[in-house]
Amino acid sequence: MSITIKRSTNFIGVALPIRIRIDGKRVDKVFHEEEKEIEINSPVAELSVSQFLSKKSKITVNDGDYVEIRSSLWRSVSMIIFIILLIVVTYSVQNEPYRLFSYLGFLIYALVAEYAFEQFRLEKIEFQEERRF
Repeated sequence: MSITIKRSTNFIGVALPIRIRIDGKRVDKVFHEEEKEIEINSPVAELSVSQFLSKKSKITVNDGDYVEIRSSLWRSVSMIIFIILLIVVTYSVQNEPYRLFSYLGFLIYALVAEYAFEQFRLEKIEFQEERRF
């Protein structure tokens, strides 16, 4: 029995693999635009995925399912906000201690945003015609 997993995430986090767990046990990892077939021991299992420091995303899968991993809207929006604020602070704050505190704040924001919100969406693709790749 097996399921097929396809990673279709955008450019954010492209360098890091996504860890795959079946029923809480780490079984494999998937890289950018990679597709893998994962063996499962029962007809129904809980699939969870996560990346370094990110919150786990979970879905219940059945034998033969095709699951697509996509970036959540929050992940894209938070990264755009982070980049815009970083540029604004870099060019507007001239005093060195204030700039260092701002950078520290951005680091804390990035860590909290990464762990507090779901970073990935797991979607079952039912029919071959619906697959977008």
